[in-house]
Amino acid sequence: MKSFILFLVAWPCLYNAFGNRWVPTHHREIKTQIPPHSKTPDVLRKINGFYGLIGPDVNVSSVNNLFDLFVGDGIVQGVFFDNGTLTLVRNFVQTDKLKYEERHGQVPKNPFIKILFLLLSKWNLLPNIMGLANTALFRVENKTYALYERDLPYLLDVDFETKSVRTLAKCAIPHIPPHISGHSKFINNSIETIDYNVLQNHLIYYRLSSEWKPLFKKIVKTKYMPVIHDFWSGEHNIVFVDSPLGLDYKNIFRKHLPFLMKNSPTFIHVFNKHSQQIEKYQCNKSFYIFHYGDVFETPTKIHIYASIYENLDFSDLNICGTYSEIVIDKNTKRVHLIKIPEFEKYNLDFPLKFENKIVFRNVYNRTINGFVVVEKMNLVKELLFEGMCIYGEPALVYIETIPHLIAFAELENKSCILFINLVNYSHFHMDVPFHFSLGFHSLFIPACKTSNENI
Repeated sequence: MKSFILFLVAWPCLYNAFGNRWVPTHHREIKTQIPPHSKTPDVLRKINGFYGLIGPDVNVSSVNNLFDLFVGDGIVQGVFFDNGTLTLVRNFVQTDKLKYEERHGQVPKNPFIKILFLLLSKWNLLPNIMGLANTALFRVENKTYALYERDLPYLLDVDFETKSVRTLAKCAIPHIPPHISGHSKFINNSIETIDYNVLQNHLIYYRLSSEWKPLFKKIVKTKYMPVIHDFWSGEHNIVFVDSPLGLDYKNIFRKHLPFLMKNSPTFIHVFNKHSQQIEKYQCNKSFYIFHYGDVFETPTKIHIYASIYENLDFSDLNICGTYSEIVIDKNTKRVHLIKIPEFEKYNLDFPLKFENKIVFRNVYNRTINGFVVVEKMNLVKELLFEGMCIYGEPALVYIETIPHLIAFAELENKSCILFINLVNYSHFHMDVPFHFSLGFHSLFIPACKTSNENI
């Protein structure tokens, strides 16, 4: 009865607040085929698969804070490679929010309206407006999912016969809150994911079957507000960083997301999968980690390789990640943060591990201008391109056993697909009649492993 009364009170406000500023998603979706021709590089005829990049539907030129960057509707941009024929696609993930807006118009960017939606979504009276499916493409066996950390996964059909990507269904996960990490892992035939509770200051680690059925749950108490974007999962341990995040009380009513990092110690939690014991290590420096490059463990030490952010305000887009090594001494419990001047000139993140190396994308002047390859704390190769804008995370593909990067880019106002040989670092690009937009994470699906992913 309470929910019904609240809905009656809220509905006039919701109804009057909606406008007609909405272009149906099917009018903004694209499919373009490029058949092979005399200038098609031979290497393209050797690639058969799908490179997909997922990201938010936002106008980057108008974005000035992290919050606005994260809240665009999820779009999959991709290219099917088929013996030299390229088929480029752009498709929205059909979330509950997006389907609702198709019928009623765009939800206004009004704090009061957002609060009403969030309240009423608890009783399934309105969709979850934070259900955006824009962060990562996640492979579980032969199925592909779109993830976002404040919603459940959406199953996609990546169809190699029709060269299309479409949304099949939103996945229900019993007995857990309706949201999981955008950086869930599929390890040893099970899904590992996390959720967090900022009111009670704890993180919840879940292990699920490949069909999203809960198998194990562990609650870990945190020192600070646990806005945790990613975690590391290895053979024996789960690792996550407990950063000193807190409310920006002075600007609590002026910022979209009034969270920033305080000048306090950082804690690193290590959860042992076998003993189910937790070790907590303290570092006297404050930092945040969005993504982990690698974690290497010995009997006495844990080495974490990642870009760290020593200054972070979620209402500011101008942040800088410095590639560093964090060394944990298991015996003394001390934590050492190692940085070297050689990496100070870069702004690195979105690590992609291959063999014993890591590729990071670099940001310069708010543009991804290339990549940096590292091996532990050694710089292997700098691959920066003058005048080029790269639109998101590259994917790794092996062409005749040779690792390559594939990425969407723009050069001299022309869209292109960039290819980089990771052995000799040669590279080339192919112009395409397609307009790319910002993406976050990507994947490559070899065609030989799947055809049509129906359920």
